[in-house]
Amino acid sequence: MKRQLFFVCALFSSVFLLHAGNWTQWRGRNRDLLILDEVIKESWPASGPKQLWQVDIECDGYSSPLVVDGRIYITGSAGDKKDRRGWMFCLNAADGNVIWKTEYGPEWGKNFERARTTPAFVDGHLYLVSGVCEVVCLDAAKGTILWKVDALKRFNGSNIKFGLAECPLIYNGKIICQPGGKNAVAALDIKNGRTVWKSSSINELSGYCSPDLLSINGQLQLVTSLAKHTVGLDPDTGKLLWKYACMTAKSIHPNTPILCGKDRIYVSQGYKGGSEVFEVKGSEVKRVWFEKKCDNHFQGAAFYKERIFSAGGKKLWCFKPEDGSIAYIVKEANKTTFCILSNDMMITYDAQGGTVMLLKVAADKYEIKGSFKISYGNDQHWASPVVSNGKLYLRHGKGIAAFAVGK
Repeated sequence: MKRQLFFVCALFSSVFLLHAGNWTQWRGRNRDLLILDEVIKESWPASGPKQLWQVDIECDGYSSPLVVDGRIYITGSAGDKKDRRGWMFCLNAADGNVIWKTEYGPEWGKNFERARTTPAFVDGHLYLVSGVCEVVCLDAAKGTILWKVDALKRFNGSNIKFGLAECPLIYNGKIICQPGGKNAVAALDIKNGRTVWKSSSINELSGYCSPDLLSINGQLQLVTSLAKHTVGLDPDTGKLLWKYACMTAKSIHPNTPILCGKDRIYVSQGYKGGSEVFEVKGSEVKRVWFEKKCDNHFQGAAFYKERIFSAGGKKLWCFKPEDGSIAYIVKEANKTTFCILSNDMMITYDAQGGTVMLLKVAADKYEIKGSFKISYGNDQHWASPVVSNGKLYLRHGKGIAAFAVGK
């Protein structure tokens, strides 16, 4: 298992040219919510960590920020439901001041009309997939749009009830997008947006999921959840390797699948969809265990020190991966997003109420080491916490703030 993880981490290191402290994509540098080189304080005062600054940008969003070499990149949208427009902002990480902003095109406006795409940073470029499936590449230095593609039009795709909510994955010179329909998943050349491959063997709508690269039995696979199935694809060709029926009543499967063994994958979905681990052997897939009560809306999951951590049912669950037995439940975490840092420290951010907690998580117990509540911003607390160079960045609607959490 350690060798599998090393392989994936090495791959991302070569793709993203990682630097210590940079948060370059959805779920952190390695797309796994594990930021283990960040050494933070192991307790907070009663009032929480010191707030360094707080600003409001002109646009709303559910997306999370990137932090790269002293700059923050974050998406937002503005306008009425019939003419919603998306914007990329570049802020100074030291004070939150705007360095540049660029309108990148139309955005989702029918319902929950907030930007939801966390971009990806690669070699001085920013990549995003909008809620209407426009794939956009920008110059990170100046915000200039270099190319963009209407993926729904190109691949004859169909949008979904709440609009696409995808954070781009970059692999080996390709950006992955999920327009749904007869070509459910596709790869574009990151240099110019040209089509590299399309998965014509899958005819299925998107499931709001952001994909990942997982090394399953030593084979690197592109894994994502669509409307009816979780699928494994060859990331170089788009060939379907396997699929597994994984369907809720609303066909909403937004949580990125995670590897929790050499051939085991954990998935979870809300709306009473539950959580499960399944095993992949070539093209054959079978369920290992299932826990109905842990229905993770879209808060994400992580595999850390032989434990699965997952939101679900307005709690945070800690599972033993081999059989799904419960190590413990953090009842104080209410529908929470999170990230895990050095020395078993975890920072959580509740979707309901905006409480932020510092936890010490062990294999069979946890301790609450501090908490505070977000008092700025607007609408839902649906962004994820980001930690970079000893600072915690939290987004709430238009509001963004930085807090000192490093030692």
